[in-house]
Amino acid sequence: MSAHDHVDGPREEFAHDLEEIAADIGYERAVVDEAVAHDYSTSSSGIVPLSRRRPMWHFAALELTFEAGFGFLLLGFTIHDAGFRLGSTLAILLLSSGIYIAYATIGGFIGSRTGQTHSLLTRSIFGVVGSWIVSTLTAISLLGWVGFQANFTAQIWDGLYGWGHILVLGLILAGLMVINNILGFTGISVFARYLVTPFFIAWIVYTIIKGLTEGSAVLGATPKAVAPMSFLAAVGLAVGFYVWGNEPDIWRFGKPKFAWPIAPYVFAFVFGPVLFGVGGWIMAQISTDHGFAASLKSVTHYSLFGALWLTFIISVLGQVSINDGNYYAAINAGQNMLGGWSKWKRVYTCLVMGGVGVLAAYIIPYVITNGFEKLASFISVTLPVATIIMAVDHFVLPRVVRVSRPLTQVPAWSETALFNWPALAALLVSVVFGSYATGLFSFAGEDPTTYWGLPAAETWVLAIVAYVAFAALAKALAGPSIRKVMGFPSYLLDAQIPDDQVIDPASEAEDRLPATATVAGATA
Repeated sequence: MSAHDHVDGPREEFAHDLEEIAADIGYERAVVDEAVAHDYSTSSSGIVPLSRRRPMWHFAALELTFEAGFGFLLLGFTIHDAGFRLGSTLAILLLSSGIYIAYATIGGFIGSRTGQTHSLLTRSIFGVVGSWIVSTLTAISLLGWVGFQANFTAQIWDGLYGWGHILVLGLILAGLMVINNILGFTGISVFARYLVTPFFIAWIVYTIIKGLTEGSAVLGATPKAVAPMSFLAAVGLAVGFYVWGNEPDIWRFGKPKFAWPIAPYVFAFVFGPVLFGVGGWIMAQISTDHGFAASLKSVTHYSLFGALWLTFIISVLGQVSINDGNYYAAINAGQNMLGGWSKWKRVYTCLVMGGVGVLAAYIIPYVITNGFEKLASFISVTLPVATIIMAVDHFVLPRVVRVSRPLTQVPAWSETALFNWPALAALLVSVVFGSYATGLFSFAGEDPTTYWGLPAAETWVLAIVAYVAFAALAKALAGPSIRKVMGFPSYLLDAQIPDDQVIDPASEAEDRLPATATVAGATA
């Protein structure tokens, strides 16, 4: 190989990368009309075709946009104010990231195998009542984050410029942030993804490097515990902050292989929560101002040469991108409940969710005490439980209990069973335990701040055990009527189904394809 070949190789690879980015932007534009129409989020159009799957780097960039933001600076800032040293903070961020990625890989797998949204999957698995319960929880939880992030953005602006009017600005922002979803989620913040986020990361990297040069003032610092919490409580807070709960919504556009999301997640979390969490800790340590927003202004002068206007641009595009994801999940949940009506359009769901998001911008920061922490705890023990139960139903029960529920189509409400009793029982037991273990409620005379180890992870494991146990018990008691008890759609009650096989669009495609074939558009 000549020296010229060594030069041309990187050049050709770089040119290829640019072509892929250009193709992705072109694809985003081409499918906006399709996204506005349905986004594969109703029973009539509820499965993403294998030909519409996207490459791995697309998800790495998308996840990084979601996971690299001011909220994760706030997380590091909060851990600092709990009294943790830098090394302990890094350990908290790494452990919590690993726990979340383990869960999210499972959630992503059922999404990629079935091509269905989290909310549509609940129809087949939880039945009508369970689907409405989970969809309502999804909408409430993610709209809670919408409200928090909108108000948080107003706080950032107040810290940078002293604008005040935080409540009013937060309400206005919560309403405006739904616009990108009205125009089509597949066009989500391409500018932020490819320009703003990389610049934001570069700024935080520079902040960390400059902060570390302060020596023992940073590396050897032991912060004062302004708002103390235990190590495990800090891990739990971080996990709750990472959790979306609707991971199938994103990864239904991915390649249907179990380990496929891991690399994008690791990339996104190393340069997202871990990097930004450390940056937030250093930001709190080097600032002489009190409070996150005021400290952000100090850091802008410290490592961004005082360019407050640039911080403003980053905050607008970054926060809008994050709330795009929050609104997207809530809208998909609403579409599951309302999108089947013949005269109902997706834009109506967007407007309804926008109105509730505005309400949340008042409730979360001003009505609920410690709303940030409670919202994180609530989401961590509700939405992932539903996702895990669905994954167990699809992947585990055929092998352990010999009950197989094909997920090759989305049932209309008229075809959907009323209940899946074992699933609802497992959901109830797990959510009640998780809520109690995180201190969301307590009994009379108890310490309301009690926190049991790692409640989120414990709750997820409980959901697995409980559902397998309830399903096995149901089969033992119901016998031939097990499909009815477990809420199978009407068209599956008398169907010929191999009880030990996992059946979904990906498995059907794999059966039809030669061993050397690949799914069109799904390769990384």
